[in-house]
Amino acid sequence: MSALEEKIIRYLEDLPPGLLGLQETGSIEILRMTPGSYNLNFHVKVGQKDIIFRVNIDQQSGLSNQIEHEFSVLKFLEGHRIAPQAFLYDDSRKCFDFDILIEEYLEGPPLSLQKASLPEVAELLTRLHGLDPGGMPFVIWQDPLAGIYEMTHDDLTGYETTLSPDKKTISLAKKVLAKSETLLNKQRHLFQANSLIHTDLCCENFVKTASGLRLIDWEKPRVDDGTYDICCFLSEPVELYNSREVLNSQDRQYFIEVYAGLSGKNPDHLMEKVQIREPLISLHWILWA
Repeated sequence: MSALEEKIIRYLEDLPPGLLGLQETGSIEILRMTPGSYNLNFHVKVGQKDIIFRVNIDQQSGLSNQIEHEFSVLKFLEGHRIAPQAFLYDDSRKCFDFDILIEEYLEGPPLSLQKASLPEVAELLTRLHGLDPGGMPFVIWQDPLAGIYEMTHDDLTGYETTLSPDKKTISLAKKVLAKSETLLNKQRHLFQANSLIHTDLCCENFVKTASGLRLIDWEKPRVDDGTYDICCFLSEPVELYNSREVLNSQDRQYFIEVYAGLSGKNPDHLMEKVQIREPLISLHWILWA
């Protein structure tokens, strides 16, 4: 057992068991650890309850209070069958050198990118995007189309300063940005900051539990136009991040039609917005990767 694992066990032993929804703590066993891009995730069994004990070794949201923000989002989503239950966050760094988050462990495989799974994804996103985030202390992109343009522009600037940037990638990225810039002022009115979105819809962040599909890894949610999540889910770079499969054009159209039907949106209007925004979201993922 590592020194960090021993520290986690001592930390959990000192916690009031009620914080985890337990009458008593009982035995504690660390089952496995999974490293993420920005955190260490420990699957821990505390008595009869399975939890994720996350050590946040870095952050990608740009927020100084990322753990607190993520915890607030998870508490907001509680009871909506969308995300794991959050039990505790600790950003005091008294016991650990990093911020920590304790949340429910969700049992189940990740999403398989198949047509049969698309209605369940559309239904989950419809419920998420239909929640009213008004008045909550969430990050907001007030101008969603400008937001993704500016973020991708910054991505390219950062990529150009790396040790070995690819000239072809830079050239193609500049073409995408130039085309998007011409659409920006004409089409920005189509996008409204009225939905809480996840922003990181790769297959491994969907868990197929016995109670239905759930979303994990809420490190950088915000209030935005729901099309960001749709474009992220449909983006080939995102699909290829941890899958050998990509959706074909018919399946993409099917997903948009199902989402539109469930959310009451016009499918043609939704497709138009996706076509405007998806190239920038795909470019963001390529430059990040």
